Amino acid sequence: MPISRRDFVKRAAVASAGLPAIAAAQGAPAVVTATPNPVPVRIGMTDWNLGQRGDITKIALAREIGLDGIQVSLQFPTDGRTPTLRDPATQAAFRRAALDNGIQICSLAIGSPGKSRLPFHSHPAAAILLAEAVEVARNLGTNNILLPILGDSHIDLSNQAQVDTFVTMMKELARYAEKYEVVIGLEDWIAAEDNIRLLDAIGSAYVAVYYDAHNIVSRNARSGRAGDVYVEPKLLGSRIHQVHVKNADMLLATPGGKVDWPRMAREFSDIGYRGWYVLETASPTKDLVADTRANIEYVKKTFRIPPTSAA
Repeated sequence: MPISRRDFVKRAAVASAGLPAIAAAQGAPAVVTATPNPVPVRIGMTDWNLGQRGDITKIALAREIGLDGIQVSLQFPTDGRTPTLRDPATQAAFRRAALDNGIQICSLAIGSPGKSRLPFHSHPAAAILLAEAVEVARNLGTNNILLPILGDSHIDLSNQAQVDTFVTMMKELARYAEKYEVVIGLEDWIAAEDNIRLLDAIGSAYVAVYYDAHNIVSRNARSGRAGDVYVEPKLLGSRIHQVHVKNADMLLATPGGKVDWPRMAREFSDIGYRGWYVLETASPTKDLVADTRANIEYVKKTFRIPPTSAA
């Protein structure tokens, strides 16, 4: 039976892919004709580290610096006058600015809702605000939300009523997030094993982890734990949906920080993480543009895929 050119090309590609294995089986050395091209590393930055939460002008600044994306903040002012991403016109302006500048809004960070609406994990207003945030994220063109469950909203895992309330709330929000294909990433101080139990109880791929290794090291130091932060990526695996990168108030390349970033980069590579690396970095020299460009180059070198021994 004659075969089409399309089928011929497909079969030829499959056959050629198997040649190295056949050669190895026959004792002949496999010939590697090319080195895989590195996968582009996508680098974003938080708007608050660019100078101001919810400031649309930071999108153009991100382009000037050379970033690929920006994490913008959803805030909840109560004065009725301050522009906010809860307003459709502001959402449209942000999306237009991102398109005009060739910058992607890589995620939406939930800002503080105010003391009267905390803690986020159990306050009745939280679910409404988060449901609204899902729609905001979709309208901005991003599929990731950073939900901080730390500080005043840190979950006490020994309080079963608190845990049950949060799980129930997130189950309902997950249905909403799935409808809009938006993932709610939990940034917290919870150990990987506890995060897994929490996510298993919620039971949705639309609730995941927003991973910040620097926070985890700080948590271990405060609690007196001797936990190994470098085992957590393998434990969490595909539950990690986005990553923060920082080095306290120093440049990422400055030695002596809390995280061995080359080692952590290999852990992320090993689990197949291919998402955004979002800078939450300071400007130690007070030259924001120069310092951020230095951090971008560090991330490109250190988190490149495939990794290099020089990273």
